[in-house]
Amino acid sequence: MMRSFKTALRASTSRFSRARGGTVAIIYALALLPSIAAVGSAVDLTRAMVVKMRLGEALDAAGLSVGGTVGLSDAEMSAKAQKFFYANYPDDELGTVTALNVSSSGQNLVTVSGTAKIDTAFMALFGVSYLQVSVNVEVTRESKGLEIALVLDNTGSMASNGKIQALKTATNELIGILFGDQNTPSHLKMSLVPFSQTVKVDTTSFLNGGYMDTLGQSANARLNFDNNKYAFAVWATMNNKSWGGCLETRPNGLEETDDAPNAGTPDTRWVPYFEPDGPDSSAYSGYTTYITDGVNSNQDTRLKRSAKYSGQNKTNPNADCNMQKILPLTNNKLTLLGYVNGMIATGFTHIAIGAGWGWRTLSPTAPYTEGSDYGDEEWTKAMVFLTDGLNTIDNNNTWHKSNYTAYNYLVRGTLGTTNASAAETEQDTRTRTVCTNIRNSGIRVYTILLEEQSNRAINLMRDCASEVEGQKLFFNSPAAADLKEIFQEIAQDLSNLRLSQ
Repeated sequence: MMRSFKTALRASTSRFSRARGGTVAIIYALALLPSIAAVGSAVDLTRAMVVKMRLGEALDAAGLSVGGTVGLSDAEMSAKAQKFFYANYPDDELGTVTALNVSSSGQNLVTVSGTAKIDTAFMALFGVSYLQVSVNVEVTRESKGLEIALVLDNTGSMASNGKIQALKTATNELIGILFGDQNTPSHLKMSLVPFSQTVKVDTTSFLNGGYMDTLGQSANARLNFDNNKYAFAVWATMNNKSWGGCLETRPNGLEETDDAPNAGTPDTRWVPYFEPDGPDSSAYSGYTTYITDGVNSNQDTRLKRSAKYSGQNKTNPNADCNMQKILPLTNNKLTLLGYVNGMIATGFTHIAIGAGWGWRTLSPTAPYTEGSDYGDEEWTKAMVFLTDGLNTIDNNNTWHKSNYTAYNYLVRGTLGTTNASAAETEQDTRTRTVCTNIRNSGIRVYTILLEEQSNRAINLMRDCASEVEGQKLFFNSPAAADLKEIFQEIAQDLSNLRLSQ
């Protein structure tokens, strides 16, 4: 009986030792846990990668929007970046944005960074409740060259209502936005062209360059002098007096072109501005008189008498030539600011003259050769053109019918007429012609009309402006206080022309 029990116990123990089913199940279960964790983690990590990709795309859009505009404050950059970021990463997207930052280094580098959090589905089983991803986007501004002519009305009417000071402030703002913290950038140049009834140039460069009609060969050179004299010949007879730098207009449509002056075609050269002494007889009124005529005769004979200037020490021929002279294209910020602050208000309004000289500072041809070649893909040319009024002729009841300006006296017919109203209309026609020529040469033209609401002026300046995407680059400023904002808007648009991301 005892033997049978031991035998049975041994057999039972042997069977138990050979039974392995439960152990396999436990081991399999324990081995399966890492596999489950790995698969679940892969799912969570894939979701994180999707969030990172979408975060990067939204940051790209934000970076390009901010990088495409210079002159923004930190707050303005942040607001603009957020607008573009959330337009591309709406709230219902996978992941929660926890940080969005914008910074800039100078004017050429913008960095936009963002962070997002993703709640985990499987990794939370192991104590990892969320994943965090971060992306940095850098936008490097590759600046194209930009040449800008600032053509600014400096006529006498700009002295009223604080307009000249508002113009200076707004122009300085535009310069500040475009130059930023760079005093001499390599890819930005500006010229400054103050205009009224004439413009003033550098006498040395124009005489040495052969741009002036020093021999009186132009069709307009001898209109105001007898004895075959002309301005430079008369100055030579005066006592230590000389040309002050202002100019008359060229004849035969040349003033509406950027044709270079050359000796072979005298009309392409400029006649110097020389304001004649008017008749001094009490029988004739309305003239500027500063020398005794020395002859008894009619008004035109008295005015033309060239001998009366001999030995005279008078600055009067340069009267109304006290405005700031034209500053050619320069990349020197401080020089530009100094020129702006030196502007004064004087004289009548001849708009076409200002437009033509603004064009010449951008042209690659003489008398100013600082401009890049037309069609150079590395440079963009633009003109900012402001006036506060209409083309005018200051007509009067004298025999000469008007005061002297760059168009000479009205009676001389340099505007194709001796009628004041028709002469003003002709000036409008010439303004449209020169503006068309400027735009056709590839120059982007912005026009601003300040405190002038006549339809004639509005239509003229609107017609002069370039059209971009169906919109004229024309700004009607009813008050001087609006100028700063308008110039800021133009500066931003000009900045965008320079950038390619």
